[in-house]
Amino acid sequence: MKGWNQFGVIETIYEEEREFSSTSSSSLSPSFSSSPPSLHSTINAWSVDSGCETDVLIRVEGTCFRLHKERFISKSSYLKRHLKGLSDFTLSPPLNITSETFATVAEFCYGRKIRLTSRNVAAVITAAELLGMREGRDGEVNLRDVAESYFQRIVCVDGFTVLRSCLSLFPEAETTAALGSRCIEAVIWETDGGDDVDESVLDVVVEMEPRDFQMVCYSLNARLLNHDVLYKLVDLYLKENKYGKQITDEQKTEICNSIDCTKLSPRTLVECVQNPTMPLRFIVRAILVEHLTTRRSITEAATTTTAVCNAQQQTEVQRTSLREFLQRDATRRQTEQMKEAMKLTHSRIQSLERELNGMKKFLQDHQAEEEREKEKEKEHMNNVLNSERSASFHFVPIDENSKIQRGGRGSVSSSGFVLDNMIKKNNEMVRYKYNVNSSEGSCHDRNVTPKNVTSFRHRFITGLKNTFKISNSSSNSKDH
Repeated sequence: MKGWNQFGVIETIYEEEREFSSTSSSSLSPSFSSSPPSLHSTINAWSVDSGCETDVLIRVEGTCFRLHKERFISKSSYLKRHLKGLSDFTLSPPLNITSETFATVAEFCYGRKIRLTSRNVAAVITAAELLGMREGRDGEVNLRDVAESYFQRIVCVDGFTVLRSCLSLFPEAETTAALGSRCIEAVIWETDGGDDVDESVLDVVVEMEPRDFQMVCYSLNARLLNHDVLYKLVDLYLKENKYGKQITDEQKTEICNSIDCTKLSPRTLVECVQNPTMPLRFIVRAILVEHLTTRRSITEAATTTTAVCNAQQQTEVQRTSLREFLQRDATRRQTEQMKEAMKLTHSRIQSLERELNGMKKFLQDHQAEEEREKEKEKEHMNNVLNSERSASFHFVPIDENSKIQRGGRGSVSSSGFVLDNMIKKNNEMVRYKYNVNSSEGSCHDRNVTPKNVTSFRHRFITGLKNTFKISNSSSNSKDH
């Protein structure tokens, strides 16, 4: 309440408005009455406080209001335009504002707390819209916002009373603020749907003039998502309105055109087609929509079935695709693994080939080295033999006569001495050769062993003995 009081509002929801009586003023015409006493005292107090007398006379429905022009031109754009240069102004139609409503407007302009109820809030909102009281000067609140805030709260509690108060305010109540359609919409929500609509609301609807009802229906057309409720209102109005046959077929058609058949439920659409109250044009349109809806339903069902089949096929395809993908992936992985294994095997084979080639070369080099060593050994042995032969004796080609002569000159003892000396020298040479080979440590010392030396020496001595034996035999036979 504190927040509303600062805006100059006294909140009364179900409180009856107090009727005021007007007193005649000697300075006014007998057909006019003065402003209400409460407002009169407010005006006098303002005159005393500001030191300014009233400077404008505004006449509303036979009631005269002596006011301060400055208080109204600062709040109302309409009065600001029309009071310029005037001291006497009549507020007349098409402005649908009563003297009682204007008294409430005047109290707000003087900063007084105004009483808003479910019975007068629609009238105050309509007056605020008509007088252009939508903007406040220097941050001040305006009458339109104050009344609209109260309307939004009270319409959900007592929408029926607000709706009934709109009957005398049409068409301005609907054209300026859509109050009638907003009240019906609030009642629909309050009763939770198109089947639980209040009978009292329906009673108010049938009292509307055809023009006003058509205007409300077109407003509801844009506000409602489902038009079942709108159809019920139109059907009821066409059957039970108090104007009866005064409503022409053209008016009925215009009213029914507010219904969007595509926003009707299938059940309501069938009922609409079979309703004889509805105009023929509307029934034809409803039949067309029904056929389209039926065809759409069949198409959607077929599409749904096809979609389900396609989805199943797609699922199978996806499964097959997934299986094939997994198989291809496994094959690819196996191929890559085999390639990698073959690459490693090839690399290992190349490594083994290099090792074998190295070993082969090593063996070939070793064999060649051995061959060279053998050749060197053979050459060395030949050299040794040649040196031994040259050191022991000289074989000079002589004929038998020379041998016989030399043998004849020598004796057996001298021949034995010479032979012993040759054997001794040969042994020394062989031992020298063996020692040299042992100290060098070459690979051919394995072939020159004492056994080999002894065998060679044995063969060598035997050969020499045989030679000399033959020579001795020959010389002896010749001597004898």
